[in-house]
Amino acid sequence: MKILMTGATGLIGKPLVYKLLVEGHEIFALSRSPHKLPELPEENIISWTDDKIPELGLIKGGFDAVIHLAGEGIADKKWTKQRKTQLWNSRVNGTKNLITAISKLNPNDRPKLLISGSAIGYYPLSPDESNQADSQSKKTQSKNAFDENSPQGNGFLSELCQNWEKEANIANHLGLRTVILRTGLVLAKGGGVLKKTGPVVLGNGKQWMSWIHIQDIIEFILFALKNETLHGPFNLTSPNPVTNSEYTKQASSLMGFPLTLPAPSTVLALALGELSQAVLGSQKVLPKKTVQAGFEFKYPELKLALTDLLKDHSFIKNTFHSDLFVPLPRSQVFNFFSLAENLEILTPPWLNFHILKKSTEKVQTGTLIDYKLKIHGVPVKWKTLISDWNPDYSFVDNQLKGPYKKWHHLHTFTDVHGGTLISDHVTFENPGWIFGKLIDPLIKKDVTQIFNFRKNKIKELVAQGKL
Repeated sequence: MKILMTGATGLIGKPLVYKLLVEGHEIFALSRSPHKLPELPEENIISWTDDKIPELGLIKGGFDAVIHLAGEGIADKKWTKQRKTQLWNSRVNGTKNLITAISKLNPNDRPKLLISGSAIGYYPLSPDESNQADSQSKKTQSKNAFDENSPQGNGFLSELCQNWEKEANIANHLGLRTVILRTGLVLAKGGGVLKKTGPVVLGNGKQWMSWIHIQDIIEFILFALKNETLHGPFNLTSPNPVTNSEYTKQASSLMGFPLTLPAPSTVLALALGELSQAVLGSQKVLPKKTVQAGFEFKYPELKLALTDLLKDHSFIKNTFHSDLFVPLPRSQVFNFFSLAENLEILTPPWLNFHILKKSTEKVQTGTLIDYKLKIHGVPVKWKTLISDWNPDYSFVDNQLKGPYKKWHHLHTFTDVHGGTLISDHVTFENPGWIFGKLIDPLIKKDVTQIFNFRKNKIKELVAQGKL
């Protein structure tokens, strides 16, 4: 399927692009930051800002579906007048311009499906748990909860969602099956709610949190692509919302925090201004229509979701992920990476990287590689073990001796439309515990620069026909 995406560099968009690519779809993107999409061919990326009508005619042969996820982060900044205008323009005006572009296409060339983002801010606020008698009863669990048939709310956030959806629903009149994603609080590694909250109970902690694991969002989007009977709004929230106090208790425990601290409502109001109303707002939203459609949540319970996301959590552990598309067959790309000497070509010159010896002539499972380099001018020796070798598909190198306390690097090579997706999945731990955490920003910057150099070098080698 040929799919056009907006918001492809965002919290949901980035992993969704990866999932769609490995499933064999051809992805095009409208983006204000084309350089942030190295996993797509350059010709598949159209530069676009939400204040303009995109040029969809640039996509030769048209496309089958649109997944529209673009929008400024709701809770990224205080809601000043200027910020509220940015939020409105990125969602309402951006959607309007996208739909206008679709309307300009010949009816026979228009996509058949639009999946458009929205949020549960569409609904009114729910009374928090302190206002509900017998809160543990089954009857009370559905009381004051909202589903897809519930009325709209009031206030800025609700009006934003209502107008956002209004513009998207114009696609219905253009012949597109339209699915609206009313998304709750997203739980994801390194982003979403987990990144913004710590061991802190917000306000009285009794406000409802309607949350969802990011993997369930991605799976529902795939579900909507395949199921032609789906249309209209769907709540993307777990069937089991929790209070902020319960969420904080479970998340803090898995993160290793021994206690939680309160953040009084008055303090949050002073710090966040109008945004505090959304942060402290109680919303109990259930995915009634989503479940009735036959969708099964992989992570319906909070403990299950948090355990999955935090199972490898460590104070000193870091993860890094990088993707790059190259228009070459997988076997050819893997063959290049299978030659240890090519690692020198892909390493920045400022690291003075040189291989000293290999334990086997050909790289294979069990191969040991010794090399030397300099980190900020300091000589370092590194010994790595190839702990897994799966020709043409993947391999793993683990540091046995070197500058990190731990370094685990999974290289994968995946067939995608038009070529190969090179992916690097790195888990590393800094040395020195507290000291390691203090220098964490410097190390993360170094790792990012190293892989950025690698990406650019690979592109250069491809252009020169040397890969």
